Amino acid sequence: MKRELSCLIAAACLAQNPPAPSLLSRGLLPDLGTRPPEKLFRADIGALTGYDTGALTTEFDRGAGPFQEVEGGVAARRRTSRADIRLDYRFGLRHHTRIERLDRSNHALSLDARFRLSRRWAIQLRDTAASSSFGASFPEPADALGPGFFIDGGPEVFHSRTVANTALGDLVFSPSARTSVSIGGDGFVVRRQYHGLSDVSGWRARADLARRYARNKTLTFSYSFTHFDYSLAFGGADYAVYAVGHSLRLGKRSELDLLAGAGHLRSAGVRRVELDPEIARLFGTSRGAEIFRVRTWTPHVLASWTQGVGSGQVRAQFSRWVSDGGGLSGLTRQNQGTLTLAAPPADGWRLAAGLSARTFRSLDTLLFDSTTATAGFTLARRLNRRAEAVLRYHYAFYNFNRGLLHLFHRHQAAAGVVIHFQDLPNR
Repeated sequence: MKRELSCLIAAACLAQNPPAPSLLSRGLLPDLGTRPPEKLFRADIGALTGYDTGALTTEFDRGAGPFQEVEGGVAARRRTSRADIRLDYRFGLRHHTRIERLDRSNHALSLDARFRLSRRWAIQLRDTAASSSFGASFPEPADALGPGFFIDGGPEVFHSRTVANTALGDLVFSPSARTSVSIGGDGFVVRRQYHGLSDVSGWRARADLARRYARNKTLTFSYSFTHFDYSLAFGGADYAVYAVGHSLRLGKRSELDLLAGAGHLRSAGVRRVELDPEIARLFGTSRGAEIFRVRTWTPHVLASWTQGVGSGQVRAQFSRWVSDGGGLSGLTRQNQGTLTLAAPPADGWRLAAGLSARTFRSLDTLLFDSTTATAGFTLARRLNRRAEAVLRYHYAFYNFNRGLLHLFHRHQAAAGVVIHFQDLPNR
């Protein structure tokens, strides 16, 4: 969130950044010393035109019509025997011909730095920032879901800008080649432009122990504690997670990752309630406020399977966890299943497709229960060494228990050309 696809760019990013194969081996030291130094620089820009059946704006109307879009990005990497630094920036600019208030600009920036201090010690630092409309416009990496709280865009379908930043740091100690201990902390903040949506900020402390007890098997034990605060009337909460993980490589190109645990949630806040008619006549108002408290245990589960197929990859994943409510509530319990495919159907072609279904249930308010489903694909044809034609389609379905988002459908289709500033592979 962990997170749903919210625009056509997501399918293209999936093709350029396929899911990471090893989810639960994150506690082991980065393997820097055994690889030769490496430099990488990629850049691309594209122009597309398409049609959107209409997002729901903060004026509670739909704005269907054609649009034009410019997208692009830069990725850079520098790896030496003791450091691995990666920078990735993506952007998208969209103009709606008929309804200019739906115009938008989306940006996502990620900086990842890993330093090996000695044979036993390493530091890992990461910062991710995003500014977007209509929820998360760029998908998170496949290993973004850790053992604790997950910052997620939630069911954001309004045309309202969201600015988010997360900073992470880990210190890894490896007493042996098969064992490592990691301690780290996160800080996060999410600001939403629309005054009706809630902001969130907080921090997380975490630790895990990883033991590779066989050549292709890794066992992990993890703990995390998260504190976060919400604006408006949602108060704050503490969330502690105890989890056990197991990663198993089934074959040369197949891996199964499992994570299971329990989270202890303590939340408090203020919410508005309807008063009893007799009390309402006495005070002259029909609504009041009450302090509520939530204290419960909730499952924290993740299962993913990755399989290489030819020169492509298939990934299936199921998760159940507690996350941000996307501005509509404080916390939500979510169940999500995803299936992604990234593969070249033939020389000079590139295909990326994805399916996702998710359920939300508010934990600390009575605002909503909902079901969200998305599907989309990107098909690209190589035109020459540095250009390709792109066709995209994306579908989203929202079913809230009440209101304008009950049985809400949205379709987007676009086509255009993407220019790369480096030679493309044949496959």
